[in-house]
Amino acid sequence: MDELKKTLTAWRGTALMLNIVLGAGLLTLPGLAERNADGAALLVWGACALAAAPLLAVFAILGRSFPSAGGLASILGQAFGAFGYVAATLLFLGAVVFGLPAIALAGGYYAASMLGGQPHLYAALLLVAAVLANVISSELAGRLNALIASFLVVVLVLIAVIGLISVQPQIGEIPVVATPLPPLSILGITFMMVFFAFTGWEVGANLSGEFKNPRRDFPIAMALSFGIAVLLYGALAVVAHYADLQGAYEAPFSTLFQQNFGVVGGVSVAMISVLLIFANLSAAVWAVSRMVYSAAREQLLPQLLTKVHDGTPYRAVIFTVSALLLVTFGAWFGLFKLDHLLALAGQNFLLLYAGAAAALYRLSVRPAHRALAVLSLAMVAGLIIARGADGMFYPGVLIATAFAMSRLRGLPAVREFGGTYEKGRSDVQESPST
Repeated sequence: MDELKKTLTAWRGTALMLNIVLGAGLLTLPGLAERNADGAALLVWGACALAAAPLLAVFAILGRSFPSAGGLASILGQAFGAFGYVAATLLFLGAVVFGLPAIALAGGYYAASMLGGQPHLYAALLLVAAVLANVISSELAGRLNALIASFLVVVLVLIAVIGLISVQPQIGEIPVVATPLPPLSILGITFMMVFFAFTGWEVGANLSGEFKNPRRDFPIAMALSFGIAVLLYGALAVVAHYADLQGAYEAPFSTLFQQNFGVVGGVSVAMISVLLIFANLSAAVWAVSRMVYSAAREQLLPQLLTKVHDGTPYRAVIFTVSALLLVTFGAWFGLFKLDHLLALAGQNFLLLYAGAAAALYRLSVRPAHRALAVLSLAMVAGLIIARGADGMFYPGVLIATAFAMSRLRGLPAVREFGGTYEKGRSDVQESPST
């Protein structure tokens, strides 16, 4: 059977995860959060970072113990059998089918600010370019992502520093909490939207099976990418808070640099932003296509999607980007808005985080792991309650569909889902005394 190649080290994994995570969250969400949160955007960013930290610890523990191209879906299959695998697969694909077009649209708005024209057309072109980057060999794609990430992290740090100098915030005067606070419903919706910036690491779990040494390098890649992302988010959220965006919330930093450095500044930031989002899409299509490949191997999708050439599941790549283009064109015709796409994706990812915590509790025998799982589940439950029941309709439909599929297809309700996972000694399954 066709197999994926193990090409990722700690550094390449960190670079690939940064390319998955950094993008719309870094370039668009600070502006959208300022528009929606009515002065409380920094509070929302801080709450999202605090909520994400224990959830990422759950992913790091599970990813190093169950490395698999199926990622989180395979792990939930290990814990909860057929229903867990199918539910995680549908929630994940249901999230990225909206989230990745939102990233592409963010790039489209930056391209339009530079060149004029239709943002949705540029978004579609970025998705096509991401496909071309993924049909080359997995080894070359890994090197390309690492190179782009190295360049872009340096550039983004410069943008953050220059932006902070431009707006000159006084640290002691930064209004973290607005007075009065916006309604809880507004904060809840904004949280789900901003939380999309703290997703991507569960996408990275699909890469764990391609690490040369997943037990050592996967947690390192998770921790490094999270630390770098949080620092950049914090800096750019402050910049967006103090900048005079003049209504250009979808491309805030292009507007800021044009105000301070003229047309050259705005065009330069727009060019860098488009390159960043291309890297983001390229890495995300890599990871999502691996889940499509794994789902096809488990017969949830057509078997023809399991075809691999030179380590790349190229048919899964084409299938993935075709679905993303459909949503992008739907947004072009007014069916979706950018912030709505991000909120839909964010709430699905939050439920996936809850599923990962539940899987850790069921699979682990270590008290510390179980305590972390309980903390994460309680936190997610509180966030869902704060968001309101209406936000559960879309993921609820996906979960109900997963239940029906797992029953009707007669899939085995055993803890051996995700056949690509590497069996062997597992941290979570060792006794506390070992």
